[in-house]
Formats: sequence, C-alpha cells, structure tokens
Amino acid sequence: NEIVLQVNAEVAGYFERRDLLPNQELIRKLDSGDLLLACKNVHSREVVPIVQYWIPHIRVISPSRIHEQMERVLIGYLEK
Repeated sequence: NEIVLQVNAEVAGYFERRDLLPNQELIRKLDSGDLLLACKNVHSREVVPIVQYWIPHIRVISPSRIHEQMERVLIGYLEK
C-alpha cells in the first residue's frame, strides 16, 4: 500500500531533515515549497496518527478513502 501526502511549505523543513513518516519518500517539492511525500508498504494505522498530529499542515492526497475517513472523524469530533 502507498499513501501520498502533501505537506505545507511552512513545516516542510521538518520532513526534509528527518523521516517523520514510516517509509517516507520525497516524490517532489512543489514550486510553492509544499512537499509531496509517499509512504510505501505501510498500513493506514501507521500514518494516520502522524497526519492528525500535523493537521492542518498535512493532508492525505491518496488513497481517497483514508482522506474521507479522517474527514469523518474530524467532523464527528467537531460536532460533539
């Protein structure tokens, strides 16, 4: 399984200096300074808690089911 993430430029340096995600690989650095990262051969349970920690600076690009799952959890949290 591969999970692709976009990291905002303002925190990109943390992810460039050190692999903060399991099996982190840089796909590309965008003109905006944002990073596209891939986590290969991982389960979503390894990545989602780290993504949640870095909200709003990181988001799941694919697979969309993980993005949608996180969105439902956050909406549920905000509605309580």
